[in-house]
Amino acid sequence: TMIGDPKQAIYSFRGGDIFTYMRAKADAVNSRYGLDTNWRSVPGLVEAVNAVFTFRADPFVYSEIIDYPPVRVATEAEKGAPHRLLTEGGQAVAPLTLWHIPFDDKGKPPSKTQARAMLAQTSAAEIARLLADSVRGETMLGDRPLHPGDIAVLVRDRHEAAAVRAALRTHGIAAVSVGREKVYKSPEAEGLALLLQAVIQCNDRGHARNALASDLLGLGYSDMAQTAFDETRWLAWVDDLRELNRLWRQRGFMSMFQALLQKLNIGHNVAARDDAERRLTNLLHLGELLQTASKTHPGMDALLSWYRRQMRDNADEEAELRLESDEALVNIITIHKSKGLEYPLVFLPFLWTCFETRTKDKLVAFHDEGQRAFLHAAVPADSKQLCLAEKERLAEDIRLAYVALTRAQTKVYLAWGEITTRGGRGSGASALGYLLHPVQTPGDLDRDLPDAFAAGADLDADLQRLAGTTSTIELCELPRAAHAPPPLPAAKPPPLVPATFTGAIASGWRVASFTALTRDIHQVHRGGSPRGEDPVLNFPAGSHVGSFLHLLLERLDFQADVATQVTTLAEQLAPRFGLDPERHRDTLQHWLRDVVDTPLDETGLRLRDIDAARRLNELEFDFAIGGVDIAALNVRLQAVAGQPLAPIEIDDFRGMITGIIDLVFEHDGRFYIADYKSNFLGGALGDYAPDNLRQAVFDRRYDLQYLLYTLALHRYLRQRLAGYAYGQHFGGVHYLFLRGMRPASGPRFGVHFDCPDQALIDWLDRQLFAPEADHE
Repeated sequence: TMIGDPKQAIYSFRGGDIFTYMRAKADAVNSRYGLDTNWRSVPGLVEAVNAVFTFRADPFVYSEIIDYPPVRVATEAEKGAPHRLLTEGGQAVAPLTLWHIPFDDKGKPPSKTQARAMLAQTSAAEIARLLADSVRGETMLGDRPLHPGDIAVLVRDRHEAAAVRAALRTHGIAAVSVGREKVYKSPEAEGLALLLQAVIQCNDRGHARNALASDLLGLGYSDMAQTAFDETRWLAWVDDLRELNRLWRQRGFMSMFQALLQKLNIGHNVAARDDAERRLTNLLHLGELLQTASKTHPGMDALLSWYRRQMRDNADEEAELRLESDEALVNIITIHKSKGLEYPLVFLPFLWTCFETRTKDKLVAFHDEGQRAFLHAAVPADSKQLCLAEKERLAEDIRLAYVALTRAQTKVYLAWGEITTRGGRGSGASALGYLLHPVQTPGDLDRDLPDAFAAGADLDADLQRLAGTTSTIELCELPRAAHAPPPLPAAKPPPLVPATFTGAIASGWRVASFTALTRDIHQVHRGGSPRGEDPVLNFPAGSHVGSFLHLLLERLDFQADVATQVTTLAEQLAPRFGLDPERHRDTLQHWLRDVVDTPLDETGLRLRDIDAARRLNELEFDFAIGGVDIAALNVRLQAVAGQPLAPIEIDDFRGMITGIIDLVFEHDGRFYIADYKSNFLGGALGDYAPDNLRQAVFDRRYDLQYLLYTLALHRYLRQRLAGYAYGQHFGGVHYLFLRGMRPASGPRFGVHFDCPDQALIDWLDRQLFAPEADHE
C-alpha cells in the first residue's frame, strides 16, 4: 500500500513498514556476503569507529531508515594477510587520536579562520614528525618505513586544501591534491579566458588591455601600465595577439595554445609562483578540454562561448581537477572524492566544519512529516521549515563523516572542539557535534536547529566518556605546531662535487621571420594624394583591414560569383575585425570583383583564371639555416636594388626561417607567388603606379620578404617536382596592392612584379641561408 506522495515511495508491507522489512533484508544480505565486515582496517580502528557511531542510539538521525549495527573485523586468516599496524619505537600506537582543540588565550573558542590555520599547521607538523621518525627507522607501517604517499588529509573544500598545502610547504613536504573541484573554477581558467578573448578580438584595444591583467602573465600594476602606455611595448603586445589569432585561424586551437604558452612566457611565469605544479596541471588540462571541444564547436567565437558556459555552469567529470603529480606525495583529498579509496593514515583536521543552510536569497529544500518534498523561497530564520532542512543537512553530514572516518587502514587523527563562526552556530551544528554530544534527539531537530553547545553539551565530560568506552581512542590536547619545522634527515647523501661546464650555450639560435628581421626598420611615410571620392581608396586602413581582406581572399573561389561570396563571408568575418558588413558590402563586392578580374601581366593572366586545384592558400614554410651574415645580406640586396635601402639591423644568427605565403599558383607549367597588400599609398590611382609601388616595396623591405618566399618555394618545388629547374618552372612574384587594382588598367596600377635573378636565389640558397651541415 502506497502512503503519501508516490514520488517518495513510502510503503507499508504485510502489516508492518517497509523500513523494518528492508533493514532485516539488508542485514541478511550483509551477513551472507560479508558486507557487514570491514576488510580494510586494523581491528583497533574498527573498534574505535564503532565506538563513535554507537556513542548514541540514533547516529544517522533517521534511525527508522538507517541504523548502525557494529561492524565486525576481518581476521588475518580471512584476509590472507597480516594486519599492518603503525608502530613508533616498536610499540603499536592508538588507532584513533582525538585532538581536543583548546580555547584561545582569552578563554574563548577560536574562530573558524583561526582554527583552520592552527589545525593545518598542527597536522603538517605531525606529518613532518612521523616522516622524520620514519627516516630514522622509529616509525614503521608493518615491516616497512612510513612513506608520504601513505598519508591522506581529508578536507571539505579548496580553502582547507590550500591551508594544508601551505602548512606542509613550510616543512618542506610536497603534496598532491585530489578533489571534485572543477578546473573551470580555477584562477587559471579565468586568466586563460581573458587571453583567448584578446586573441580573438586582437584589434580591440579594450580586450587587449584587459588581457594584461590575466593571472597567467604575472604582471604587476606598473608592468601593465608600462605596456599599455608605452607605444613600442604596446605594439609588440598587439603583434603577439595578432600572430596568435593567425595561428588559431590557420592551424587550429592547439597550435595557437602551444604558441601562446611559449610566446607569452606563461610556463615560466606560472612555474615561478607558489603551487606551480597545480597551476600548470590546470592550464594544460584546460588546453586539452578546449582542443577536444574545438572539434564540435568550430570557429573561435563559438569555442570561447562554449568555454564561458563551462565556467558559468556545472561541467561534467572530465573537468574535475586532475592529479598534478604521480609521485608518492602526501595526499590532500576532498571527503566526497575519497569514497571508495583507502589510505594507511588519515588526518581529519576539519571535520568540525559544516555548511549550514542559508536562507538569504536562497531556495530551501526539505521534506515534511509526510515525506512530501518542498522548495521554499522565503523561509524565516527561526521557522520549522528551516529546522527540517537543517535536520536533513545534518544527516547528510553524518553520512559524510562516516565516509571520512572509514578511509583509514591503520590510524586516524581527528580534531574536535568548540569553534565559532560569524553568523552561524559553529562546530555545534556539525556532524561531530551531534555524534559526540547526544544532547539533542532526532525529535528535537524537528523543532530546534542543530547546536550541541547551545543545547548544553559538556565537551570534556562527553569526550572522556567516549574514550572510556574503548582503549583504541587516544584523547589528548592539540599539540602546539613548532615555529621552526625540523628538517627531514637524509639517509647518508653522497658527497656533492661541482661539475665543470665544458659545453657552449647557443645564444645565437632563434626562429626568425620577415617581421622579426625588419622589426627595427623605420617606416618611411611619403604622403601621397589626398583622399578623393573613390570608395576603394577611401576604405578604412590598418592592420585589421589587411587581416580581414587576406581572410576574404583566402576563402574566395576566384571562379565563382564573387559578389555572393563576399556578402556571405563579410557577414561572418567583418565583426571580428571591427568592420560593419552592411556599410561596406557594396564597396567590398565591387572591389574584390575588380581584384580577381585585373590582368596581372601583359598576357592577360588574372586571379579569376586560377581554379582551386592550381592554388595553395597560406602556404606555411620553415627551413633551417646554419648561420646568416647580416652585413653580407645588406650589401647584396642594396646592390640588386640599385638605391639606398634601410639596413637590416639585427645580429647574425642561426636557426630557422619561418613564414606564410599568401598564395602560390600554377599557370602554364610555371609557379607564381602572390602576396596581398592593403597599404594605403594615397587617394589617387596614380599613387599605385609602378614607380610608387617599387619605392613602397623598398621602403618596407618587401624585397627581402619575397626573396624569402621565393627561396622557400624554390626548395619546395625542388623536392616535389621531378626535373625541376628554377629558370623553367618559377614564374615570378606578384605583389598585389589591392587598392590600385582595376581591370581596365591591368598591371599598370596596383601590381608589382619581379622575378629574382637565379644567381641571387642560388647565392641565398647555397651560401647565405644554407643549412647548418653545408656551413660546416
